[in-house]
Amino acid sequence: MGESLALLSLVLFSTNVLLVSVAAPRLGQDIGFLLALGSNVLFSGLLVLGELLLLGRGMDVQWGPLVMFAIGGLCTSYLGRRLFFLSVQSMGPSRAASLQITNPLFAAVISWVFVGEVLGASAIGFIAAVLVGLYLTTRVPVRPRAPVAAPVGAASGPPPGVVPPPGPAEVVGLPKREVALALIGAFSYAVGNVVRSSGVREWNEPILAGFVGAVAGTLAYLLLHTEVRSVVGAVRRAQRAGVWLWTLSGVLTISAQVSLMAATRYIPIAVGVVVSAALPVIVIPVSVLLMKNKEAVTGRTAVGGLLILAGVAGLLLA
Repeated sequence: MGESLALLSLVLFSTNVLLVSVAAPRLGQDIGFLLALGSNVLFSGLLVLGELLLLGRGMDVQWGPLVMFAIGGLCTSYLGRRLFFLSVQSMGPSRAASLQITNPLFAAVISWVFVGEVLGASAIGFIAAVLVGLYLTTRVPVRPRAPVAAPVGAASGPPPGVVPPPGPAEVVGLPKREVALALIGAFSYAVGNVVRSSGVREWNEPILAGFVGAVAGTLAYLLLHTEVRSVVGAVRRAQRAGVWLWTLSGVLTISAQVSLMAATRYIPIAVGVVVSAALPVIVIPVSVLLMKNKEAVTGRTAVGGLLILAGVAGLLLA
């Protein structure tokens, strides 16, 4: 049961990564991100209401877990996802997803320290394999710009009007700022996942946990980043396609979060996070097939992805 819910979370998160890469050009992230958060709140609120009506029971509030749900939501729905969406836009879905795989590594350490889920020697080896894979997938082949033609009469350089061909492709690291933001986002996700899953273990209400976290994340974004009036005007002027894509993104992400929290009722938190965060397993091949390799995914990237897959599989089976 837990493994199936974690796999469902993986499919939903992966679909969202690809969706964001399509939605962002149609509607900027400043507005799109808030639409996704609002969709989180509305959809999860409807789920909570439906659960109460179908079960026909009240809810005995437990304040400790409720606070944990809110803290977890700030870490995931606000900070983690905000930084992750920015990395998808700046680095592309495949490499952003590959950096996001550090989420389970952080979660494994946090859950080991604070929840008591111990990492064995084999798990450390699998983590090393994932880190090597991450290094390979974040090496981007680029060609240096061709030099500008030298002016007539220049003392040196190519003949007038001649532009030398570009040199061979070089492999360079992604900008440190973008990588750092992606890693901070992954760490925030890990903290939020462990906190909320721990809360769900104390109070088995994963849907409510998703709703409370979404409300907390949305309020934080509204207070820190935007004005309601400007948002309403921007949404009215936006492309309808962009509005609907970001709204769907919110449905996907909150559904994935609820599935993950429900999964950790049956399996260790670290295992659930590992499965749900193995995004390159789905994102890289789909991105290559549907986007015609616009991200310049190379053999090196593929090897890195395979190492990530092997490391994640090892962590899952260890």
